Amino acid sequence: MDNCIEFLKNCNIPKNDYIVVGCSGGPDSMFLLNLLYNSDYKIICAHVNHNIRKESVKEEKFLKDYCKKLNIIFECLELEKDGKHNEAFYRKKRYVFYKNIADKYSTKYIMTAHHGDDLIETILMRITRGSNLKGYMGFPKIYNEKEYIFIKPLVFITKDEILSYDDDNAIPYVLDSTNDSDEYMRNRYRHHILPELKKENVHVHMKFLKYSEEIENALKFIDNTVKECIRENYNGAYIKLDKFLKLDKYIQKKELEDILSKTYKDSIDKIQSLHVKNILDELKKGKNFKLDLPDGIIVKREYEKLFITHKVESTSYNIKLDKMCILNNESIIEIVDSSDQENNFVTRLNSSDLAMPLFVRTKLEGDKIEIKNLNGFKKIKSIFIDEKISPSDREAWPVVVDSENRVVWLPGLRKSKFDNKKDEKYDIILKYTRKEKINEEK
Repeated sequence: MDNCIEFLKNCNIPKNDYIVVGCSGGPDSMFLLNLLYNSDYKIICAHVNHNIRKESVKEEKFLKDYCKKLNIIFECLELEKDGKHNEAFYRKKRYVFYKNIADKYSTKYIMTAHHGDDLIETILMRITRGSNLKGYMGFPKIYNEKEYIFIKPLVFITKDEILSYDDDNAIPYVLDSTNDSDEYMRNRYRHHILPELKKENVHVHMKFLKYSEEIENALKFIDNTVKECIRENYNGAYIKLDKFLKLDKYIQKKELEDILSKTYKDSIDKIQSLHVKNILDELKKGKNFKLDLPDGIIVKREYEKLFITHKVESTSYNIKLDKMCILNNESIIEIVDSSDQENNFVTRLNSSDLAMPLFVRTKLEGDKIEIKNLNGFKKIKSIFIDEKISPSDREAWPVVVDSENRVVWLPGLRKSKFDNKKDEKYDIILKYTRKEKINEEK
């Protein structure tokens, strides 16, 4: 217990700040409640009545009466009766409740009664099931989650020590009968594996704590490395592959996991290690690709950029060209009175050579243009590839056609045979201004 008290002191919690204590009424949480109470911390007992067992109502009353006796603030969340949900669902409900209580009392400190045996069980189960480095750590004894600080001060002691202290000091508690059943995986580890480990070393929980701390320190180093890499090669819109692909393979994996975590937020459990592996496998091929992930997220490579973004609606359009045409990508095609430009951003047309009116639309399958000064046609798709136009830009790139659907201009890239020189006959001047140029002028 001395380790627990020393750890609490090192947390430097101001005596005037409340601590939200997740308390079920069991021996572990009652031990923690009394430890904090006897150490003169300001505490709030936060209890969740899951309404799963018939004893739930009695347990709530027991805890409420006990807190009243000691003048401890008691807060309770009563869930609807429903046995359809799993432990992950109830855990999420509990932690949301703890955060709400912390907000109510303007504090950031939340404590739970996880002890040394819990840590052993968690690590062993995750090794058995398979996990990642963070999972194999079990759980940290203290961690930040946004503005909240979660603390588990009992990881230094075992269940037996807790029960012994409770009994010796007449600390009341309730027992959950489901903890006796081998139906649950955690109970099987608790009943059959932990006793054998403790026969080998009575302080084995401290060995597991050391193991957990070693992984936690390694994770911190890796996380700092990944954050630095993200600062260098990710701008919030795409990953710069020229830098990313030079990284160690493990760091690549961790960077993708980090970006996906920020993209999915609370839905990150929908992403599996296979998704990350598929992305890395596609990157090895060195070609453009597009992968669909859950919830409408897409990952696409466009030359030396890797985008992780939400799927967007179609950007196709077909607009009759009058005086000015403002496109979906905010670029502009307009009819101007004059221009000195001779590049691909201006074309001079003779209406008598064309089937009027003109239209501006997105590319269609099979589109081709009869290029000026070149005998023959070239596919628009081939021009996009030659010019390294990204697939997403291709989808919105303007194509100017006449009423017979002949391509008369590929703005910014190629002029057609219908283009005329300054000293030739023309009565239409079209000018293309890309969004980037408009922003520069602004």
